Amino acid sequence: MITCPVCLAENDDFATTCTKCKAFLQNRVPNLDLFQTAWKILESPRATFRQIVLAEHKNFSLLLFALFGINLSFTAFWYFKLGSRFDTLLDLLPWALLIGLGLGAVTAVVLTLAYHVVARILGGAGGWKDSMALLAYSLIPIAISLLILLPIELLTFGMYFFTSNPPPYTLKPVSYVLLVGIEALLALWSFILVIVGTKVGHRLGVLKSILVVVLTVGLFGGGLFFAASHIILRTNA
Repeated sequence: MITCPVCLAENDDFATTCTKCKAFLQNRVPNLDLFQTAWKILESPRATFRQIVLAEHKNFSLLLFALFGINLSFTAFWYFKLGSRFDTLLDLLPWALLIGLGLGAVTAVVLTLAYHVVARILGGAGGWKDSMALLAYSLIPIAISLLILLPIELLTFGMYFFTSNPPPYTLKPVSYVLLVGIEALLALWSFILVIVGTKVGHRLGVLKSILVVVLTVGLFGGGLFFAASHIILRTNA
């Protein structure tokens, strides 16, 4: 809680003006700068998540979800070895990008809904826009994976990264393990950032924040995997 220096009334941690006397309690944050916020969230996540919640406009949340959706799409193409359905990498890329944009739009709604509902059930105090922004900016490491690692993977393995004949591991095992390992670490980083963001933005304890993220990832990831598997099985039939 923040104590008003003028009337001594107690206010919410994220209040910018006193509910009683309307005195200013802390600086307003009208907008978020994408690159500055992305850098700060990697450098000082707790303080940056606080700025995100204080921001009046949660800029770039949908853009970050779009990048996340594209990353999910390429991950699905890799996991299910869908490269065998295309003649060349140039044929595969537009489909992966198009599906990824659709996934990004769906994810922005469905993942945020699951996260927000679970957080509120466990006593979270953040609003819908706060939940979306906390999730979106926690995905910064995954955006880094998409923008930096994916081009390296495509240049290293080409179409073989998405096929099983031959598996990419057999072509360049060291490079494959290294790249996939770094991707896994970046995903883990995002997972940790969501926990920190939940603790700050929803004012929950560490254990409840972890539970919120685990349940959200389980619900969303399980549903997404089931849907993707079902669609691929139907197209193979």
